[in-house]
Parts: sequence; C-alpha cells; structure tokens
Amino acid sequence: MNQIYIPKAVFNEVVEEGKSKNYSEAFIVERFIKENKIIISNLGSFDESFYPPLGRGELESLELAKQKQDLLLIDEKKARNIAQILNIEHQTTLATIFELLISRNIDFLDYKSNLKSYAENSWISADIIQEYIEKGEKYGR
Repeated sequence: MNQIYIPKAVFNEVVEEGKSKNYSEAFIVERFIKENKIIISNLGSFDESFYPPLGRGELESLELAKQKQDLLLIDEKKARNIAQILNIEHQTTLATIFELLISRNIDFLDYKSNLKSYAENSWISADIIQEYIEKGEKYGR
C-alpha cells in the first residue's frame, strides 16, 4: 500500500474533533496513524493568499498535494475545482471506494457497506450513491 499523508489540520478535524463527537472514522484513522498507514505531515509556512478562502483542512490538503506532487483525495467541490485549476491530481472518496472494488481490494458486499456508511456520514445525495451501487454491480457480482 502506498503511503497516505494528511496535514495536521485534517488530523485535527477528523481525529480530534471526530473523537469528541464519537465518530467511528475518527478511531479508524487514529488506528491507521498508530499503524503507520497514515502519516501526519506538518506543513511548513506557505503563501495562503495564493488560495481562495477555504477550510483549514482543505487549504492544507491542497498545499500538501502540491508540495508532494501526489494524488489528493478530496470531496469538497470548491477545493476540487481549485485542484483542477492548479493541475493537482485528485479524486473523491466515492471514486476511491469504486477503485478498491474494481482492483479487487474489496468485494461487492464491502463496497456496498462502505457506500452506505459514507452516505450516512456525508452530504452525498441518494441518487449519487445509487449511481455508484449500479456501477459497482457491473464489476462486483
């Protein structure tokens, strides 16, 4: 598995704030950090004025992907648009889950379970989730 890097702001948002709200993904990400599957990357100073107003996590994620010249996993539409403008390779969580299915890293039941879990904890519409279930059925059954 390739190394996954997250900036400190994402750690704070996902793990620190998530644990205080008892979000299950916070504990999963924390475990992956302890297992060195996810590395917290402390960014040095960078020119924040280069970016339009964004949340701290999105801002640092864009900068980290730019510095490392690596794939950015991001769902927030404004940040995805900025990534595209800056030629930062990026994809959404749903696309990543789909890739895991077609590469046979997860089976169809895990795929559907992940989609369901993601839908329950995100802003994604039921139509988009259904679209990904149908796409997955072509590969996973």
